[in-house]
Amino acid sequence: MIVKINKLDSFGNGIAYINNKIVFVKRALPGETVEIEIYKEKKNISFAKIIKVIEPSSDRRRSICPYYSRCGGCDFLHTTDEVEKEFKINKAKYLFNRCDNYYETENLNYRNKVVLHSKNGHYGFYQEETNDLVEIDYCYIADDKINEIIKSLRKDNIWGEFDVTIRSFDGDILLSIDGDINNITFYDTEKIVKTIIVNNKVILGNGYLYFYINDYKIRLGSKAFFQVNLEGLNNIYKIISNFLKDKKIKKALDLYSGVSLWSILINKFVDNIDSIEINEEACLNGKNNLIENDIHNVNIINGKVEDHINKFSNIDLVITDPPRSGMDKKTIDYLSKINSKYIIYISCNMDTLKRDLERLHNYELKELDLVNMFKRTYHCEVVTLLERK
Repeated sequence: MIVKINKLDSFGNGIAYINNKIVFVKRALPGETVEIEIYKEKKNISFAKIIKVIEPSSDRRRSICPYYSRCGGCDFLHTTDEVEKEFKINKAKYLFNRCDNYYETENLNYRNKVVLHSKNGHYGFYQEETNDLVEIDYCYIADDKINEIIKSLRKDNIWGEFDVTIRSFDGDILLSIDGDINNITFYDTEKIVKTIIVNNKVILGNGYLYFYINDYKIRLGSKAFFQVNLEGLNNIYKIISNFLKDKKIKKALDLYSGVSLWSILINKFVDNIDSIEINEEACLNGKNNLIENDIHNVNIINGKVEDHINKFSNIDLVITDPPRSGMDKKTIDYLSKINSKYIIYISCNMDTLKRDLERLHNYELKELDLVNMFKRTYHCEVVTLLERK
């Protein structure tokens, strides 16, 4: 079946029409004529993959990754940086009618964390929308140290079915394995790994890594959330610090705070901060981070944001960095009651951000910046600066 691609959808897939029915074509570009195979049918839409590109776009490029056609990790290795940038800016303008600034990051080898799946000595990522393992020996968006570990794991001949979390900071590696593992003897891996955790038991090192950002020493364990792109993280900090530098903030809330990184980075702009995080390990890391950096104006609360949000009043600033699903309705409703003067909302999902900002109807969007934390994928970090109307 041959179709003409009209435009891109919100996930970077091409859109074509067959008898007025929408067909989403993976990794197709606007203007292309392609031969497709439909692999999923629904009542009003179909999903297809390319069998052959008949008339390619001038923006099409050959992917450097041999696993790209099967692995579900990347979305834009078949085209240019400019197409990816335009796609993300256009999506922001469509949803929010604005994009004030766009911050680029390194094109490849930027990720400081990956999660590999292992089945009896074979390591890789799952094929998109399946649990079929795509075995790899190199990931082009993971940093060089992580790729060293991938090669070492394949040599170590470790058997079982498990997940491997690899974190890399300042040349140090944290390796965390969860699942059914029969052989936990590591050979090549131990030479370059700082700490190893197997099913929550530390078998090498102390179970966490340290790294520095803006002269602050940060401790991070295996389970705590943390941004995967340090260059992007620094760009976000520049946006936030520039916004806060002339504000007089007495009380602030840091929601979904992880290891309390934002509380630490903005503490010099704020008199007192309450930091709320559900992950216990992240809270322990956060408390250690306060001690390491001699910070005394941050209070860390371990629990769900929605269970604690109604305990606060007279807040001047809220900084929120929720998961991809966004904030729950109870939290948003109470934020409207708190009526903080400023809200900084950091999001990795434009669609849930759009939903949440519409619910915060008593706030005006003053600035929206894109930070391309997730190069070569359809994801993008959004930083929104809100002020009470």
